[in-house]
Amino acid sequence: MYQYRCACCNQVVRATDNTCPNCGSHNIRSPFGFWFFCCVAGVVIALGVTLGKLYFNSHPVEPESKTITDLLNSEKKQ
Repeated sequence: MYQYRCACCNQVVRATDNTCPNCGSHNIRSPFGFWFFCCVAGVVIALGVTLGKLYFNSHPVEPESKTITDLLNSEKKQ
């Protein structure tokens, strides 16, 4: 699962190898790239949810509706 692999032939290589012993390629893929992506994506999603909550808490979606008594009282004042 945590193995370095050749990007060319997908052969498992040691972490200390600079080239693939099978094909000689210098493109060695790290096993931690996917985990790094998942961690960064999780932080971005958490930040987005937090900012969304803050936005919707400070900006009400529905305007306050006036009750009938408020409307009648405002007519009497005019």
